[in-house]
Amino acid sequence: MSHPMDIIPVLNDIVEDEPGAVAPIERTTLFLDELESRLTVAIHEHADELVHNACREMEALLLEQVSDRLRAQLPGMIARIVDEHFHGPSRTN
Repeated sequence: MSHPMDIIPVLNDIVEDEPGAVAPIERTTLFLDELESRLTVAIHEHADELVHNACREMEALLLEQVSDRLRAQLPGMIARIVDEHFHGPSRTN
């Protein structure tokens, strides 16, 4: 090897970062803060999408239920109104 032996750190030497370098704990904190921020955004976007999809599904279900009820009740309503129109509301024959 062409490296002098005195510049290679050994296990009992203290290795310091360059001047102005961010401390390891601070780097870890910055990394975790960034990770937390990204996770928060991703989870919020996914939850928002799930809520909107659920609302659309509930709206479609309610519309179908209302349509089914109207389809079932409409013939009776029409018959009652026609009967009341021609025979009066309290007459019985």
